[in-house]
Amino acid sequence: MPRPLPSALIVGVHLGLLQAGLLLTLSRVISAAHTTYALVLTAWLAGSALGLWSRAPARDLPRALLLGLVAYAAAAAALARVDFAAASPWWFAPAVAAAGLASGTFFAAAVAGGAATGRVFARETYGFLAGTLLAAAGYAFLGRHALLFMPLVTGTILFAPRRPRAAAAALAVLFSGCDDPERVVPAPDRARFGAEVYPLLLRDCAFPACHGDPRRPLFVPGPGRTRLGMPESPLDEPTRAEVDLAYDRARAWLLAEGDEPPPLLHKPGPRAAHEGRDEHGRNVYEDPDAPGLAILRGWAEGQEVSP
Repeated sequence: MPRPLPSALIVGVHLGLLQAGLLLTLSRVISAAHTTYALVLTAWLAGSALGLWSRAPARDLPRALLLGLVAYAAAAAALARVDFAAASPWWFAPAVAAAGLASGTFFAAAVAGGAATGRVFARETYGFLAGTLLAAAGYAFLGRHALLFMPLVTGTILFAPRRPRAAAAALAVLFSGCDDPERVVPAPDRARFGAEVYPLLLRDCAFPACHGDPRRPLFVPGPGRTRLGMPESPLDEPTRAEVDLAYDRARAWLLAEGDEPPPLLHKPGPRAAHEGRDEHGRNVYEDPDAPGLAILRGWAEGQEVSP
């Protein structure tokens, strides 16, 4: 007796979550340029075409779904602890193609089984649109971990269509595990930032090719560097908006991941492989006892720094 096909609607939701999840993750970590969109579309269609041309029977669909989940999880794991990676998104084309393989495999199985392909296509398309919207909403309201857990839930439902308890357990994992714990952005003393830390960042880090570039997460505008608005002179006193922006960006860089030190205290220090080295190949503060690094630490930790 041939294996029955899973619901086209659920398959569509699952595939929409995979494709949108890959696009959002690659856009966040590597680049949101048009090349990333081209990668996801091209590689996904290539994988779908391969699955369609294979004329796989229904028994091969679970294998294709499992391969897609493994490829998706591998790509997510590789990008989980990276921000703004200087790499080409095309390195991830095989993972995108592997995730898209199940799309073509599903339709090949439907054709082989004599299903009404027009109805299957319509339901799968509606599900795909729903999965895309669900991925965007999960990412916006639950955080980036939702992009990993939601496809695991739909994959569990597809692998166990006759086991509602397994599906319910997977849904419980989604809502208990993918919600980011509430993280509070540190807010060290604002006045001390303006008096001690802002001039330091402006002097040592805010060059136009470094953190004076508005595209950088840590952007420090001010006199002699990139300015906000149109001051009468590039050397006019910093505006309140410039100092406020630098303060908000700097305190956001005090958020740490796991046991790692905050980027603001780690990246400019010795042996941190900082990309903004000077012409002598040194980090901003090569000496662990550098006065600038001590000022940053003292402000971040609320400690007084000896002159």
